[in-house]
Amino acid sequence: MNIGGPAIHTLLLTRELAALDYHTTLVAGSCEHEDGDMSYLVRADDQVAWLPDLSRSVRPWRNLRALWQLWRLLRRERPLIVHTHTAMAGCLGRLAAVLSGVPIIVHTFHGNSLAEYFSRAWANIFRRIEQILARFTDVLCVVSEQQATELSSRFQIAPSHKFRVVPLGLELDDFFALRPPVPSGPLTVGWFGRMVPVKNVPLLVETMEAALRRSPDIRLVVAGDGPDGLLVKALADRYPDRIEWLGWQRDILPVMTRCHVVLQTSRNEGTPVALIQGMAAARPFVSTAVGGVVDMVSGESLREANAARWFSNAVLAEPDPAALAGALVKLAENRDRVSHMGLEGRMVASRRYRKETLVGNVDALYRELLLRRAS
Repeated sequence: MNIGGPAIHTLLLTRELAALDYHTTLVAGSCEHEDGDMSYLVRADDQVAWLPDLSRSVRPWRNLRALWQLWRLLRRERPLIVHTHTAMAGCLGRLAAVLSGVPIIVHTFHGNSLAEYFSRAWANIFRRIEQILARFTDVLCVVSEQQATELSSRFQIAPSHKFRVVPLGLELDDFFALRPPVPSGPLTVGWFGRMVPVKNVPLLVETMEAALRRSPDIRLVVAGDGPDGLLVKALADRYPDRIEWLGWQRDILPVMTRCHVVLQTSRNEGTPVALIQGMAAARPFVSTAVGGVVDMVSGESLREANAARWFSNAVLAEPDPAALAGALVKLAENRDRVSHMGLEGRMVASRRYRKETLVGNVDALYRELLLRRAS
């Protein structure tokens, strides 16, 4: 239950599918210290089985204990469907499902850990493991079209027909209820997330330094923490009146209220929760064009300038501080554009990322697989 989309996603499905007469048990492990823990979201009435040995690290003896515990749990529960999420839990969960004879196995790739996470040698090993596991998996879910293409064509995890695009869905009503940002005063930029290498915190720091130098009307609010947090702390020390670092926040709604734009600087992503929440709150985003982020924009590119492509709800830029900072400066100079882009983003979020859409898609997938198995 580390901080991120999968924890929110799986808890939401556990609760919402129960209303559709599914009996669901969510199996969760322990968090790494640097990841942050979202287990506070679990309610007393949630059906959760905790396996402390299940974690994302490669620790052979601990991983084997987790596999044994998963096998015993599945032999006891006898589920018709095992649906796994994230890399290590997906590996051990699917292997336990095969060994215990589960009829239907589904896995969701929330992001792609085969790029930008490990060395080339380790990435090749994990790619081969995913290819083997895919043979025993009935459906591989991805959260964006980009992921489906990348995993089937570039990494050749499985044939394209085995993938199903199931966009992330969230409880967004509180964000839809927020008023659009007031088009006056300094442009407040929000950055939300874990401060780990894949989030490219050095690029965030360089981008904001460039933006702050170029415009006096830009501020930054950061919610998050992690191994690279010292870089942000050093930046905040240099600009104490223009940068605020809040650390981990259980509820980012109050922080989002203060922002006009959401910034993301990642090397790789699935469908970032913070960008979805920002769109629902009528806040446009500026991001590196990575992973599933490229499928979060609305329509075709309206114009391209200075290594950045402008869309009606967002800006996708090259991973270059000048490009990202330039987009922020342009938004600070044209606040009406910020308002228009934010409202377009809200419509996109309403069409694509509501929880009802997610639950409907998963329910339809499960029913399809159950009928296929029955026939």
